[in-house]
Order: sequence, then C-alpha cells, then structure tokens
Amino acid sequence: MPYLDDDEQPLQRIDLAQIPPTGRRFRLERRIGFQEHAPDGPVVWAPASDGGHDGGHDGGRTEGWTDLASVPGVLWSFIGSYGRQSAPAVVHDHRALLAHGLPADQALEQRFEDDRQFRVGLRQQRVPLLRAWLMWAVVSVERYVRHAPGIAAVLIGQSVLGVLAVWVATIGLVTPVLGAPTPGWLGLAMAPAVLAVCWREERRLLVWLPYAGALLGPLLLVQLAAVGAFRLLELLVRETIDRPFIDDSPGPVGPPTLR
Repeated sequence: MPYLDDDEQPLQRIDLAQIPPTGRRFRLERRIGFQEHAPDGPVVWAPASDGGHDGGHDGGRTEGWTDLASVPGVLWSFIGSYGRQSAPAVVHDHRALLAHGLPADQALEQRFEDDRQFRVGLRQQRVPLLRAWLMWAVVSVERYVRHAPGIAAVLIGQSVLGVLAVWVATIGLVTPVLGAPTPGWLGLAMAPAVLAVCWREERRLLVWLPYAGALLGPLLLVQLAAVGAFRLLELLVRETIDRPFIDDSPGPVGPPTLR
C-alpha cells in the first residue's frame, strides 16, 4: 500500500477528530504519509495537528486539519467527501497549504507535482478511473484559481467553449437536417483536443475538461434540479412545520412515564 501510518507501516486507519461535532472540519490525530515508489522511495507526510484550534487561514485550512475531499454537498451522489479518497485528500490538503505560502511560480510548480501525486494516490487506492481523473481535474483548476487567476480564467473559458463545441458537434452529427457536412462537425468535435496542445504539460487537463464536461454536464444539470427541488421542499417543511422547534431553547420536556 502506498499510504503509511505514523509507524511507517501500511495504513490501516486514519485518526480524525470532528471539531466541532456539527462542523465539516477534521483534525488529524496521527500523521499519515504517501510513498509513491515503495519500499525505498521518499515519503510525503501529512503531519498531525499540534492540538490547536483551526484558525481558518488559507481559506479554512490550517496545519493538521482537513475537510477531506472538498466536494460540494450537491455532488455527493457522484463523488463522496470521504471513502477510498480520504488518505489522498488528507495528504493533498497539507501539500496545498504548504504551497500557499510560496511565490506564484513556485507554488504552481509544486502543486503540479502534488496534484499528479494526488491522482496517482487515488488510483492506487482503487478509486475508479473516471472519479479519480475528475477529482484531479478539479484540484488542477483550483491550483490556477488560487495561484494564477488570469490563467485560470483562460483555462476555464477555453474549457467551457470546448464543452459547447462538443455539444453542438454532437447535435450536428445526429441531426443531418442542419445541413453541414459530417467532416465539419467532426472537426468541431476535435477542436478542444487540438487547442489543448497549446498548453504543453497541461494538455491532458485541457483535453479532459471539455470532453468530461460535455459527457457529465447533462447529468449534473439533472442532479442540480433534483437537489434544488429537495431544498425547496425542505424549506417549506421548515417554515410550516418545524418553525416552533427552531429556536435555541429546548422547550418543555415531559417527565418519564411509569412504563
């Protein structure tokens, strides 16, 4: 196993404390490490917390703290915030925190390697291929959002245009009435892959984002619609039925019965 415990043995458990118990932050009680090339390769460690409170700097991430996989709640049916991805997420959170204090060019260089190790770690933990690459793509985009916002805007814009190009080309190929010849639609569908070459070492990311986005976009829209409907129902129940129980006071408590 590529993940190690505090005694440098194969990782069998991750000791986390949920603080506060109603929150989404976890304190790492014992360090864990990632060793990509076992048994003699270097180990990348995520250290345990020193016992202090989560101070909230760097967008809420502090030494020895993690939110596991930072997946928005509306997407948990696709990718859970914990599971086989927990160990890679804990180590990656620590590495991202270290990069935050570096100059932008150094941070990008370090994060490129950290994000690659995150993807490798996910696969070594047997996270399914599609899920692992999606998680890698998201943290790779976040790398630029955090350390190079201008590049991030171009990257996201090109990816969105690529998704639209694939959708339009797909509609054109299955709807001959639009009149354009098939080679034209195929060329449009291949355009995102061709333009990705301009990104050199990031070309895989710029191939993955538009095609995965085009494939999963409709599913995401359905998911958002379903969650939106549920949230609306939840709001109605809260306002009409649960309102008397929302205030902080516990209210009257009935005495125990003889039974």
